[in-house]
Amino acid sequence: MPSVITVVENGLIGRSIDVRERSGLSADVIVPDPVFEALRQLAFDADGVDGLLTFSVQKGYEYIRVRNYVGLLTLPDGTQLEILPKIGNGSTNRSMLLTMLRHLEHGPFRTLTSAYTNATNLPLWEVFVTAFLDALAALVRQGIQRSYVSVESNERFWKGKFQATRQQRENAQHAERLAVVYDVLTANVPPNRLLKTTLLYLRQRNHSPGVQQRIRQLDWAMDEIPVCESIPDDLKTVRRTTRIFARYELVLRWAEALLGRQAYGVKVGQTADLSLLFPMERVFEDYVSHGIRRYWPIADAVTVQESSAHLVDEHIGVPKFKLRPDILIRHNDQIFVLDMKWKELTSRDQARNYGIEQSDLYQLYAYGKKYGANDLFLIYPANETFQQPLPVFDYDADTRLHVVPFTILNSLANEVEKLANYALSFR
Repeated sequence: MPSVITVVENGLIGRSIDVRERSGLSADVIVPDPVFEALRQLAFDADGVDGLLTFSVQKGYEYIRVRNYVGLLTLPDGTQLEILPKIGNGSTNRSMLLTMLRHLEHGPFRTLTSAYTNATNLPLWEVFVTAFLDALAALVRQGIQRSYVSVESNERFWKGKFQATRQQRENAQHAERLAVVYDVLTANVPPNRLLKTTLLYLRQRNHSPGVQQRIRQLDWAMDEIPVCESIPDDLKTVRRTTRIFARYELVLRWAEALLGRQAYGVKVGQTADLSLLFPMERVFEDYVSHGIRRYWPIADAVTVQESSAHLVDEHIGVPKFKLRPDILIRHNDQIFVLDMKWKELTSRDQARNYGIEQSDLYQLYAYGKKYGANDLFLIYPANETFQQPLPVFDYDADTRLHVVPFTILNSLANEVEKLANYALSFR
């Protein structure tokens, strides 16, 4: 298996020097010098990932800080940096991430069952690869889809349609040949080639013996299919594929992610494979939004990312600055505005406003005034010191802000029910 280094988001990474030499500052993770240099290069790479890695020197020692993103960062030498959420107690960080990824919009992760999300000691890479193999195995059992493709060739007998122009161009000196075009039923089509290419890519990487055996078995089942000559071209074709390949959608999403061709909100550079990195803020937003859309008492009252209001109603005849709250709920005669923030609050730190950013309060106030909402909600992940809603913040006599926790590893339906009961208690 590849070398895996685990760190939490916002964690510090240091070089593998004698830690005892450091005075008063220690890294969360110490890595070998070649790994540190690769991360350092990525931090300075102008085409790399904005906000993923930052380099600093503190008390004479060099450090790399991981910011904003979670998931897997694969370095050129095959080393994998596994970045987990910072909020959790260590043993639950991986489960927390996998639970939320199941609801990431446009991701393939909905196949991650509880068997995966509860595997707290299984590296993320093994989880993702196993989920892809499970999806591909189910597809192979159903049968590899074949499709008709057009073939142009020069034959000694009439087959399909005759091509007069090509006959003159290619066969002017060969009267015994006919330029024809005809359709053949074949498995050599872009969706199958992408799956075959993914298997080849995985075979070239180190895995546990059980995973390697499954890869070989599936590779044998797709033996007649060649690999892609151009992955980008086949991906473009797949996006225009007909409905006969609809059952391929999920496994192709896995293939695209594992091949490093799709990043979820990440600016991709040339230094590393970034396709399995995820902006943590977005992961949390998608997770809570999915739960509210599905489990809120009146489902058709929920609007995600509504942008009907503007901060400025009129400027030179047109409105300016769209306001886009995460969730807008119209429930009977009430309007609720909800915004999710991935940040660790503490209910014990009243002197520092519990860790709430003042700009977030300004933002919610603008949402409330422009959307006519009296009750506004900032939703943060629950932690050991933040288990109950904070005392209500009264902007004015009519507008209230509620800061509430959302426990990720609890049942999503139960958490939404708890949130709805709390919100609807303010009438």
